Amino acid sequence: YALQGIIMGSLDKRSGRTYGPPGNKKCVFFIDDLNMPYVDTYDTQSAIMLLTQMISYAQVYDRAALEEKKDLIDILFTACMNPKAGSFMVNPRLQRHFTVITTFTPSAGMIQGIYATILEKHLQAFIPQIQKLCEPIVNATIDTLVNGILNTPCFLPSASKFHYQFNLKDVGNIFQGLL
Repeated sequence: YALQGIIMGSLDKRSGRTYGPPGNKKCVFFIDDLNMPYVDTYDTQSAIMLLTQMISYAQVYDRAALEEKKDLIDILFTACMNPKAGSFMVNPRLQRHFTVITTFTPSAGMIQGIYATILEKHLQAFIPQIQKLCEPIVNATIDTLVNGILNTPCFLPSASKFHYQFNLKDVGNIFQGLL
């Protein structure tokens, strides 16, 4: 019920049984963690099936009056999946509507090359003693994140520490602070 309520709450009635975003605009819904919906006792995921229906048929049934269909126009969906949690498979009937792009976490060497280049360029305005600190700063930051935080059990996410999500964004924040 919640997903349909959120989506329909963003749409206006256009004419008859047609619903869409306000005016002549298009609406893009971003679905975060597409692989996380609860699997019920029948081994189905009602949120995934509702999305499949909305995308496949561009219509949804009114929850208050099931005999009434609502046609959906000018809406698009984009989604992402959490690579560390949830189901790692998406229903093929839903997945066929998406272009699937996979990215991998860069290696420590790649991260080092990126941030060393950025910091080196920034440090050119400083005296040579400061410029020499570029490599040790980058190495220490990468070593702390990759070998320290990401591979230490006490920093891994858990049910009680779900907010422990360290990633490349944290490295970016460190270098943002230096610039």
